Amino acid sequence: MPISHRLTCLLIAVSLAPAAGAQPMGAGRGNNMADSVVSRLVAWRARTDQPVALAALTAFDWDSFSVVRAPAGDSMANCSREGLVPCGPELHPPPGAQVQVLRFDRAGQQVYQERIMVPSGNFADPLPSAVSRARATLVTCADGGGPPLWCLQSGAQPGVPSDLRWLDGS
Repeated sequence: MPISHRLTCLLIAVSLAPAAGAQPMGAGRGNNMADSVVSRLVAWRARTDQPVALAALTAFDWDSFSVVRAPAGDSMANCSREGLVPCGPELHPPPGAQVQVLRFDRAGQQVYQERIMVPSGNFADPLPSAVSRARATLVTCADGGGPPLWCLQSGAQPGVPSDLRWLDGS
């Protein structure tokens, strides 16, 4: 995938976080690039095919995560305005279309959710459900010729990658 396409996908994911029903991740913090878990997944994939501990890509406390399908909701209202956000078909799902939603829970209560509107952020079936933080290591998996998807890593879980400073702007 060309780097320009990867960057476009990242910009789309970042721009969608507030419009896509993302919940604030911390008190006093707005939704920006650092707050979008989907944009961090997309950025990770653009950088490497190595496994990633999902906890390393989140800046909030959570016990488990799930991915569910939900109605796509509203299209991106301001795409192509002043050339800031491209208007790809993924930003205008047809009425009744389903998208994946990444959801994090703590003590049985939702603490964050975000619609996944870019193919490079999607998860493979069966979708993860109530996966504990300790087991939440993701790997890239194939989808029979389609774009790569995210899957749970099976077997021994590696530690949190140490080279994540670039995600925090360090």
